Amino acid sequence: MAVAYFGFIASDIYISESRYVVRSPQKPATSATEGMFSQMGLTKGNDDSYVVKEYVLSRDVLKVLERELDIKTLYSKLTIDWLARFPGLRYWDTSFEGFFKYYQKYVGVEVDTTTAVSTLTVRAFDANEAQKINQKIVDLSEAFVNKLNERARTDLLKNATEEVNLAKAKVETIALQLVALRTQKNVGEPERQVMIQQRLALEKDFADRQLAAAMTAMEQSRVEAIRQQVYIERVTSPLVPDYALQPERIKGVTTILVLSLVLWGILVLLVAGVKEHQA
Repeated sequence: MAVAYFGFIASDIYISESRYVVRSPQKPATSATEGMFSQMGLTKGNDDSYVVKEYVLSRDVLKVLERELDIKTLYSKLTIDWLARFPGLRYWDTSFEGFFKYYQKYVGVEVDTTTAVSTLTVRAFDANEAQKINQKIVDLSEAFVNKLNERARTDLLKNATEEVNLAKAKVETIALQLVALRTQKNVGEPERQVMIQQRLALEKDFADRQLAAAMTAMEQSRVEAIRQQVYIERVTSPLVPDYALQPERIKGVTTILVLSLVLWGILVLLVAGVKEHQA
């Protein structure tokens, strides 16, 4: 049965790989390799690599792939052998959740903790489809990281910008009051007008300092936002595989043969033990 399946039935599986590094300029270098990257203003972000990995293997990515590439149909073709195609042995489960479990078997991400290089692997039954899916996932990952960057930048700058706007409004209000006071004719109580003018001048000076402090804080927030930016640097782009790497037919047949012999040996020993006991 193993020879029949692996020799004549099992469909060829093509594997497309891409490699990328998730880097952030805020993390200090801790090794010679990281020191080289830090000279370019970028360091590796291991934690961010796992965030991207979770996104790649998420339902959100699968929904986009289904909408734009009709990925479910690609893995459900009748030309694919019935064990490998979706839904396979669970022929009754054609739901999105069922396909999500299937998707996680054919798409994987491995993060090297030493180099922080992430390897995205896509297995498909057509070479061009494997490359197309891999390329789309990489594009979606970059868009996801850019979205996170924009959200972080917006959150950091929101409060600082509001403080600057309030300080500007206060300075403008006091300045208008001073101009109005100085253009008035000195009628009535000149001493009181002088006191009011001095008070407004002090308030304007204080408001100017508040504005300067708010603008400094906003600039610091902008710098912090830049430091927290995350970047995906492609090490290798997904290519169209030249030939199928799976299934490993000889290895599959050999493994099943060895397991069968082991089970046969156990069965022979059990039968011999029973006969000896009866005798």
